[in-house]
Amino acid sequence: MNKINIKLLKLLIENKGDYVSGEKISQELGVSRTTIWKHINKLRELGYQIDSLTRKGYSLIKSPQGMVAENIYLGLDTEVFGKEIRVYPSLDSTNTKAKELAADDYPTGTVIITEEQQQGKGRRGRGWYSPPGTGLWFSVLLRPDIAPNKAPFLTIISALAVSEGIKKVASSLVPVIKWPNDVLLAGKKVCGILSELNADLGMIKYAVTGIGINVNQTSFPAEIADIATSLKIEAGNEIDRTLLVQEIIVSFERYYLEMEAGHYDKLLGLWKKQLNIIGEQVIIYANEGITYEGNVLDVSSQGELIIKDKNGEINKFWAGDVSLRRKK
Repeated sequence: MNKINIKLLKLLIENKGDYVSGEKISQELGVSRTTIWKHINKLRELGYQIDSLTRKGYSLIKSPQGMVAENIYLGLDTEVFGKEIRVYPSLDSTNTKAKELAADDYPTGTVIITEEQQQGKGRRGRGWYSPPGTGLWFSVLLRPDIAPNKAPFLTIISALAVSEGIKKVASSLVPVIKWPNDVLLAGKKVCGILSELNADLGMIKYAVTGIGINVNQTSFPAEIADIATSLKIEAGNEIDRTLLVQEIIVSFERYYLEMEAGHYDKLLGLWKKQLNIIGEQVIIYANEGITYEGNVLDVSSQGELIIKDKNGEINKFWAGDVSLRRKK
């Protein structure tokens, strides 16, 4: 993001409906009027409708409808997250782009957003349906100061942040977290989360948490129509994607700082309250066609599912090892 663009846009927003003179902008930003004109044109290229009148200055008429980094940034009240925001018209995968930025030493809290994902990834290599301009497809680059065995908490806190963000923009909705990394509405999937690590023994170099949310879709391909939904379908109205991502980023940072402070029990407790699986009879589909049946007793301190089978044997399962379906 360009710092002059941000400062200029902030000034125009603060004076929306009025004209701000080139002289005032020049004084406030400490740049020449020629520089101001260049950045006004850059904002116009991003989709901002800005009027200009001789001897009156500039006036912001309308902001763009799509995802724009400057718009998102100006609505954030965060310490770390969202200080770097990259928005792309199309990407293969936001997680892949986040890893590239990690190699270039981008900081914790860098947010990568795309209007369309060509090869969105879900857990265990599954694809993620990511049509253009309707959903929220983004990743957050993290450099957490936690032990690698606490890495499951990255998915835990991101699910909490998504749930909280949904409730902020659509108060009538009741999100439920499906262990380990989905968010549901009315029993259907509205969000998937994928966290990936680059770690050495005893240290996480960086992590990437990818979040895909069905926001304003009104229909889905036949193969997922029975299991997928969107915020618009459930709320009955269009959802502001910019506001949604802002709310999620703010919540994500708060939970992230709690995690780094070691408040794991608190975070686990909040997560468990929203899980839809504790006390249920389930079938666990593990690797190589092995299945387990039993009752979900609890979730461990590491986020593992604790299952008691019909013989009384207790087993623990984590997301990377199993797929889960409710027993019919």
